[in-house]
Amino acid sequence: MYDVPRQDLTEFLQALIRIPSVNPPGNEEAVAELIAAKLRTLNCDVTIVDSEPGRPNVVAHWAGSGQGNTLLLNGHMDVQPAGRNWIHDPFGGEIEQTRLYGRGSLDMKAGLAAMIYAVETLQRTRVRLAGDLVLAIVADEVSGGHKGTGYLVRQGLLHADMAVVCEPTGEKVNVAHRGCVWMEIEIHGRSAHGGRPWLGVNAISKMGRVIRAIEDELTPSFRERTHPLLPSPTINLGTIEGGTKFNLVADHCLLQLDRRLIPGELAAAAVKEIEDVCATVLAADTEQFRYEVREVMHVDPAEISPEAPIVRECRRAFRDVTGQEAGIGCTAGFEDAHFLLKAGIPTAMFGPYHRERESNAPFFTTSGMADEFVDLPEVFVGTEIYARLIQNLLS
Repeated sequence: MYDVPRQDLTEFLQALIRIPSVNPPGNEEAVAELIAAKLRTLNCDVTIVDSEPGRPNVVAHWAGSGQGNTLLLNGHMDVQPAGRNWIHDPFGGEIEQTRLYGRGSLDMKAGLAAMIYAVETLQRTRVRLAGDLVLAIVADEVSGGHKGTGYLVRQGLLHADMAVVCEPTGEKVNVAHRGCVWMEIEIHGRSAHGGRPWLGVNAISKMGRVIRAIEDELTPSFRERTHPLLPSPTINLGTIEGGTKFNLVADHCLLQLDRRLIPGELAAAAVKEIEDVCATVLAADTEQFRYEVREVMHVDPAEISPEAPIVRECRRAFRDVTGQEAGIGCTAGFEDAHFLLKAGIPTAMFGPYHRERESNAPFFTTSGMADEFVDLPEVFVGTEIYARLIQNLLS
């Protein structure tokens, strides 16, 4: 249907992966410069908007004749830390058979490449647009998106009749994502010599009791909170640190946790639940200690009707290119769709390359794992599908 420049696309995706735009701290500048330069060769009107120094967002417009709607495609440049136990270089862009490996290959530099090369593919076929296409290529998504899509929305810089967040969804169009609250629990005890621990109050020990209460009492209650598509709420204990030395009673301990929300849950209520757990543990203890619970960041959950026009159009484009029907799905993670939906822009999540692999685990994905990869043939087909979506809606 379309003549996608596969070699050029592959090399561009490799170049994106070889820039380690790890968040934190972000380091998206070199990615933004590469993408902006490419989009300028496609005669797009390109603006780079910094939310703060070193945190750029690329907003590009491919203008039509002014006689149609505006479609927004959204994707993020930042990636998760590589972590350990890789066989392939996490920033090498190595290809083995049809798989392209690297941190961010799946989540979601493949989506960025597909968005951009859908534009190039259409321009090579001399397609003329009636409506306008906007590409918002953003910073900070993996840490909440507040310096990326959230910033652009708050500044009033994104306007569209409909939008697609181009995260990987495979043979489905996603219509819901969970939210999250990042929290810190800090416990203050009292220091003493390790030979006389009874003179101190051990903050690590008290945190252990809080963790047990979270896992044994709070988390099981989440099973009763359900959503037609999304998994129930969860808590992940992300980092813990405390104490000073082997032979000193720890007078402080800090736990960072990630609480996932389903639609209908509020961040403030999730924080209150953790505060209540800490208060219960303190009340049952014979020693006195202090605790603080702090919200660090939150992302709201979001959903759109499976019957929304943008969802139907994503499914139509998938069918036009593949001859198959796309299902309706969701993601257990969080994405930037909620910012756009709050701004009144109907938004679907659709990246027609696979997340699921040979695993029985629900919502399995190599995103965030060692040896993250994407299958190149799926990226090529995904590029065709985006091209079809743009042409269906705007030409």
